[in-house]
Formats: sequence, C-alpha cells, structure tokens
Amino acid sequence: MGVTYRLFNHTKREELSFFRMWGSKLKELAGNPATASATTWYLLQNLGDQIEFIADDWGAPPIGYEDVTDAVIRQLIDAGILRDDGVCWQDEDEPDLFIRALTNVWMDGAPPGDRAPLG
Repeated sequence: MGVTYRLFNHTKREELSFFRMWGSKLKELAGNPATASATTWYLLQNLGDQIEFIADDWGAPPIGYEDVTDAVIRQLIDAGILRDDGVCWQDEDEPDLFIRALTNVWMDGAPPGDRAPLG
C-alpha cells in the first residue's frame, strides 16, 4: 500500500491532508502537478512557520488541526495555477469519496496571461 504523508503547520495548527487530491505518497506528492503545486504554494505562503511532513507510519498525527486543503486548492484556482475539471474518480457505493480532477494549467509550457512561454 505504501506510506502516505500529510503536511502539518504547527504554528497555525493547520493541515494539508491532500484529501480528494490524486496522491499522498512520496512519488505522488512530487510527481503530481496539483499536489506539488499545493505543497509549494502552502510552504511559500507560510514562510517561517514550523511545518513538517508526517508519515502515517510514524505514530499518531497531531489532533485538532484545521484541514486547509480545499482552501489551498481554491487559492491556486484563483491564482490561475490550477483548473478544476470536476471529478476523475468516485466510489460507486460512497459518493462522498472522490478524487478531484485538478490540472496545472502551466503544464503546457506557457504560463497563462501575457507572459512569454517558458524555455
């Protein structure tokens, strides 16, 4: 199954759980453009805070932290970095269990807007 990770901000008592995103394992977090964008965005928005990744096999994670995953996704959509393409997977028996189809709009090699293409 593999080890999954969540990002905890101990200063603000917030959690980036990657819930409803495609990936929470090491390679998924780095390789998925949406989770990598969310991680980078969150870290840069919270410079100086005490932040760490905690693996699910390291024991009990902190309790009582606010999950800000949806808020970070919304910020990335509003900033023109991610696009919400709906749902890419949903459990037939439990419709509340689903994975969002999030696309990094910069993946075509050119940032949106009037900036020149990368490269």
